[in-house]
Amino acid sequence: MKQRLRPLRLVLLTLLIGPHLNVTAQPTEASGHEASTATPDSVHRVYTLMHEDRQRRYEVQLPTPTPTQPMPLILAIHGATDSLETYRKVANLEPLAKREGIIVVYPMGTPLGNILLWNAGACCLPGLHDRPNDVDFLLRVLADVEQRFPVDRTRVYAVGMSNGAMMTYRLATEAPAQFAAVATVAGPMALRQFHPKAPISIMHIQSKDDPILPFAGRRLPPIPLPSGQKTVQRWVDYAHCPDKPVIETVRHAPPDEPAAWQATRERWSPCAGDTEIVLWQLEGAGHVWPGGYQPPRVRQLMGGEYHVIDASQEIWQFFQRHRLATIPAQGGS
Repeated sequence: MKQRLRPLRLVLLTLLIGPHLNVTAQPTEASGHEASTATPDSVHRVYTLMHEDRQRRYEVQLPTPTPTQPMPLILAIHGATDSLETYRKVANLEPLAKREGIIVVYPMGTPLGNILLWNAGACCLPGLHDRPNDVDFLLRVLADVEQRFPVDRTRVYAVGMSNGAMMTYRLATEAPAQFAAVATVAGPMALRQFHPKAPISIMHIQSKDDPILPFAGRRLPPIPLPSGQKTVQRWVDYAHCPDKPVIETVRHAPPDEPAAWQATRERWSPCAGDTEIVLWQLEGAGHVWPGGYQPPRVRQLMGGEYHVIDASQEIWQFFQRHRLATIPAQGGS
């Protein structure tokens, strides 16, 4: 369902949520159970399913056209965007996935105006009265993918950026048993209440220089959000992690990047349930996916490409340390 946004509200969404907004583009909608682009020899497939009387879409990127062995899966949740194609470029997961043998799944949020958004709690579907249960939708997507392809259910992960990071935190809170670990980029939690069902390993990546979702938080309406530090600290306290993290400053940047740009990693471990919490605080990054693509049209406002760390690589190294001890019930939490 699409709703018209008033110009002011659209501007607020642009500034608060996402760097990948193209207000002239309409999201592509698939029909049927499988789009015509999903040929048997393709590694990119497009599927639809009905959820709450809406036709919802997701895309799958396979490391090989005919996978036979169980593979890890990453659920890659977009931020405010005009298309999944844009987010696929931004997240830069596919070269890694092809090399490591990972299935990447790109679910599509709800169109609002010309952008796609997630119901991540207090954010981000203004004006939409029948807000979708996106946790249930994402679990439905996982179950559907598992019916189609060989998935190692002990190695299922989720990652999201911006509004997608908020949605990832909602998944971690409401359905932690379905994921071995999650990661978030450039986005805090947006939950009205914090009542996790179980501890879960989390990596949080955010820049101190983020002009859209500030690391220090945003207290002003319409979307009051906690700081990155408070977001992480809630999980540290909940999982009874050590009081003090192990802190390391990391710089993998090419020589032409400013010397002041660096990344500090804080790691709390061990935490309850053999989990860990990792916080990356970046300097100089803006509202970007580090190591990924940044659309030129938003670089002046959001920040340019940033290569001090490669977020996709760091996230995968983090994910590799975690597996579910038991295979969860399909589609449940």
